This record gives sequence, C-alpha cells and structure tokens, in this order.
Amino acid sequence: MSKTPKAQNRAIDAPPIGIEGFNVGSRLRAARQAKGLLIEDVAQRVGVSKSFISRFERDVVQASVATLLRVCDAIGIKPAELFSPPSTAFVPAGEGTPISLGGEKMREYLIGGAGNEHMMALYSIIEPGGGSGDETFTIKADTDMVHVQTGQMEMRVGGDVYLLKAGDTLTFPPTIAHSWRNPSEDETCTALWVIVPPPF
Repeated sequence: MSKTPKAQNRAIDAPPIGIEGFNVGSRLRAARQAKGLLIEDVAQRVGVSKSFISRFERDVVQASVATLLRVCDAIGIKPAELFSPPSTAFVPAGEGTPISLGGEKMREYLIGGAGNEHMMALYSIIEPGGGSGDETFTIKADTDMVHVQTGQMEMRVGGDVYLLKAGDTLTFPPTIAHSWRNPSEDETCTALWVIVPPPF
C-alpha cells in the first residue's frame, strides 16, 4: 500500500462506450428540459463548457463519474432516475440492466438491489486503461465493497493505493474520495460491487 498525490480535478472528454439501447445523455437532456434549465445553466453549475454539456446530452462524449454526479446534482435529480430497474429480483448471467455512471472504457450492469433501499449490486467490465476517470469522487453511502473476478484493478482511496487481483476484495467507506482503473495494457478486468445503502 503506497501513497499517491490527489488526482487533478477535470472533466473527462472520452469516446462514449455505446451500450446498445441505453443513452444516458438523452435522458439527462429530457430531465434538464423538464426542470426548465438551459444548457448554459447546467454548464455553469458543473464548471464545464456549454459545448461539453451539448455533446454529452447527444451521447457524443462520455463524462467521468465525478462529472456525471455533478451534472445530476446541477439538474436536481438522483442518478437512479436515469435508469430502469430490472423486472425481477432474479438476474440470469448476462442479463443485468445496463447502467452508465460515467467513466472510460467500461460497461456496468445493475445486477441486484433495484428498488431496494438497503443495497445495490453492480457488475463492471473494465477494458485495459479504463476506469472511473482521473478525478476522485465521493458518494453518500456507508460501505462500498468491490470484488475483482478477473484481471486487476488499481483502487485509490484517500491517499492510499491498492492493487487488487483476481479473487481480492476491498471494502471501504465511499465518503472518502476515491477512483479506480484497470492498469493492465492487455487484460480486461471484471468486478462485482456492493454499495450499502444505494447512494442514488
């Protein structure tokens, strides 16, 4: 476990992942318009350009997790309002609900806890070099647990860095600024997350 400097605060302008059938940008645009907000209103509150918000709403660019959370806060919605929960409590392999909480080169699926006030479970597929983005962030929950199934994950929690390999599990309070990435150059990382209670 080693120390690391704080990540720089900046928005991530990366190509969208392109989950078929799910466009977080268009849902954010609908939510913004329903609140009677202009693009410049949201951009000013988030601290990014109007062009970025416009492209984000058109799903042309992907935002970091921290930026997405700020956009939702600026609009006045919870991130969960953007996503449709699975129809049953049983989620067969490969049938989780696609969910985009930002980040780069990664796909996430809601696999448990939809409509549950006690916990949320996510499945992440993180491509080489992908992750939550350079900027650290916090979420309002008591506990966050991540279990790496395949590959490896570099987790930054506060001033500490953890390198998780297949089979490793890390539990931490998500109120501490954190971020993660797949440090591998050629191996995909898959991981399970359990957040208590659901922050969104």
